Amino acid sequence: MNIVLFWNGVLLECSRRDFTRGNANSQQPGPIRTSRAMAIVHLAIHDAVAFKNGFPAAAYLNKKNIAHTVGAPPAGSVDDIVGGAAVTTLKAMYPRYADFIDDSYDGGDNARFNYGEEIANALLVARSNDGSDVMLTPPQVVSPVYGQHRADPFAPGQPRLGLAWGDVTRFTGAAHQPLDPYPGQGAPSLLSDAGYKADYDEVVQYGAEDRRSRTAEQERVGVYWAYDGVMNLGVPPRLYNQIARKIVASKSLSVARTAEVFAQINVAMADAGIDAWHYKYLFDLWRPVVGVRAEPAPDGDPFWSPLGAPQTNVTGRSTFTPPFPAYPSGHATFGAALFQSLRLSLDTSSTPLTTAEVMAEEVAPGAANADETFTFVSDELNGISVDSNGSVRQLAPVTFTNFARPVWENSVSRIYLGVHWRFDGLPRDPADNIGGVPLGLTIGEEVHAFFNSGTSLGGAV
Repeated sequence: MNIVLFWNGVLLECSRRDFTRGNANSQQPGPIRTSRAMAIVHLAIHDAVAFKNGFPAAAYLNKKNIAHTVGAPPAGSVDDIVGGAAVTTLKAMYPRYADFIDDSYDGGDNARFNYGEEIANALLVARSNDGSDVMLTPPQVVSPVYGQHRADPFAPGQPRLGLAWGDVTRFTGAAHQPLDPYPGQGAPSLLSDAGYKADYDEVVQYGAEDRRSRTAEQERVGVYWAYDGVMNLGVPPRLYNQIARKIVASKSLSVARTAEVFAQINVAMADAGIDAWHYKYLFDLWRPVVGVRAEPAPDGDPFWSPLGAPQTNVTGRSTFTPPFPAYPSGHATFGAALFQSLRLSLDTSSTPLTTAEVMAEEVAPGAANADETFTFVSDELNGISVDSNGSVRQLAPVTFTNFARPVWENSVSRIYLGVHWRFDGLPRDPADNIGGVPLGLTIGEEVHAFFNSGTSLGGAV
């Protein structure tokens, strides 16, 4: 196996194991810490290949002008150097699984392993004071402020996940990518805004626990993309890496190209998490489970409940809304950043993904692109995972024929679970910079430009 894909597989297994006891007991809790961990591991692998292949200017350490003492590489295979970089960062991110990580390395040349370890340690030192040590705050106090985020009424002791994550040092540029306010932001009545009202009515009908207008296919979309930190599945960055593996494995890329692709997608998702959480707590918008119940009569419904993020492999619990504000959707931001990065790094199209291209999938499937066609089985619907009612979920492979379709599905999936408003992911007008999709697409472009400035793993660009 391609050595990059091998260590990516070890990383995804560490992430899966990290959620065998639930999000509260994980070493990298939530999608934001997981995305940071995955970026660090793949940057170490990327730089191991860059130094070994004679392109030190392509290394992240050098592109970011990070002080280090990494010199010329020892002779021999790149595999041991990548192994040293991967083992070192994996054990730093997932120390509970140190034995598993050590066992994944079958031994080799000590000098080459130590060289990879040196690269990894330089990166770990650089990220050691990046602001990522603050995660949870005490349980939320119910806010009396109209429109403001508060705890899920079905989980009144919820903390606020990632309250200061927007202050974590970004992996590429220093500034957050721009995002406009959500429809009706700051209005005395949010429903006075036509965009907010349309999205409010939609989630009431399509995201309700009692189904109302939601079809079976829409519920499939909701569950397929979930990965809400539950037993054995983990969080969205793991899902998106699984998809990337499926796509990349079919292309027979070199080790260098694979290292570059996985570094780009994981840095894009790490910066997506930082930017999305910055705006989440800047705008502090309530989620549907609060907003629908708290809206005054005649539009509000004090008894409304969402279908909720699926409590896969945990029986007896159903309705659940994630413990952080709604706008923008983390799912939408991560997913858009992933597929934009894949399109640009794999050069599957002559143009970047646009919000208009994604939104067009609502009306009719876009043109098929053989380079973007893939079939994927979500762990949510793999014929093994168990629903909260105790039933085994049906195996449901899905084929996508372009990258716009999964970005759209991933974003609207949260409407059908009742945990997000549409505008958290997508605007009503593609010209508007509203929601996680435009934000993630922009981040994907930013990250691609960063890795391809000056020198890449393939040499001068």
